[in-house]
Amino acid sequence: MSYDVVIIGGGLAGCSAARQLAQRGHDVCLLEQHTYPRHKLCGEFLSPEAQDSFRQLGVLDAVMAAGAQSIGRTRLTDARGATTEHPLPRPALGLSRYRLDALLFEAAGTAGVDGRSGTRVTGLQGSLAEGFVVDTTDGTVEGRMVLGAYGRRTRLDRTLDRPFLDESSPYVGFKAHYKGPGVPDTIELHSAPGGYCGVSPVEGTRANVCWIGRVDALKAAGGTPEAMLADLRQNPALEARLQGLQRVSDRFEAVSQVPLMPKDRFVDDVCMVGDSAGMIAPLCGDGMAMALQAADLVVPLASEVLRGERPAPSFRRAYDRQWRQTFGTRMRMGRWVHAAAFRPGAAHTLVRACQWLPPLARWLIRSTRG
Repeated sequence: MSYDVVIIGGGLAGCSAARQLAQRGHDVCLLEQHTYPRHKLCGEFLSPEAQDSFRQLGVLDAVMAAGAQSIGRTRLTDARGATTEHPLPRPALGLSRYRLDALLFEAAGTAGVDGRSGTRVTGLQGSLAEGFVVDTTDGTVEGRMVLGAYGRRTRLDRTLDRPFLDESSPYVGFKAHYKGPGVPDTIELHSAPGGYCGVSPVEGTRANVCWIGRVDALKAAGGTPEAMLADLRQNPALEARLQGLQRVSDRFEAVSQVPLMPKDRFVDDVCMVGDSAGMIAPLCGDGMAMALQAADLVVPLASEVLRGERPAPSFRRAYDRQWRQTFGTRMRMGRWVHAAAFRPGAAHTLVRACQWLPPLARWLIRSTRG
């Protein structure tokens, strides 16, 4: 079967791009290797900018009806007990990927997208000049264009021989949902030796507890996510927050080799969107909004190519330039703050500085959001 666009990955970036391209009159095939609904390792914090994308996409009302929680403040703490709180410039939202991804995949389908869940890509070849052939577990599909929106790191990256795979990442991440005494409308970021942990509300009066740390810290703690979280609870504010909360997730979501290094936006003419194009440090809380924004960037350019109004080389240059202009500064700032969070002295200095100088905190928030 032949399409204008084949999109690999049915997360936020993939579903948003698919729906928008279909609304512009293009034939779109959306391939997702998993089935919905499913839990996914993610901070599940939608920074204020995400609402603009949802509104443009026509799904904001559905997102709110799914139980999205309003988040108005951010709280930073360190292991020595330093704490600072600041209002967000606009309300953010908390909603699980279990609900959000399924909602967006369905929204893509209602726009005319051929959405295929449970379909894994096994091979890919072609170019923007000659078109693409995509081999999947559900047969072969063809497309004039391919968008890679399959996330931070998959086997497809190895098939495409992406350079970032040559760099080893020392980070692992875990996530689970908890329930207990009311979780405030605050995104909390708690730094501790070996890693940092975020806590924020999602639907159903639940809290998403998501943390990232070094592999050596995981091993030193005993090799289990429970033991690693217990070590992070050396931070007194995190210990106080988790008191009385009970895990309601059946299991911990986990990921290793978290890739925070730079990536290319195009690989063999495959255009990368979302975490496939670059993953911001999790403590910035901007990854989900960035995925939606990246889809908003690529759609008009891709549509121009498909209508014969823009040549492929111009598409590659324009998308890469716009991506770097939109996300480059926040990516660099995110890596700097991420590195500081792993150094107790630097983390303490940063939290204290934000406490004493609120304008600094506001600047950091702005800098990780362009």
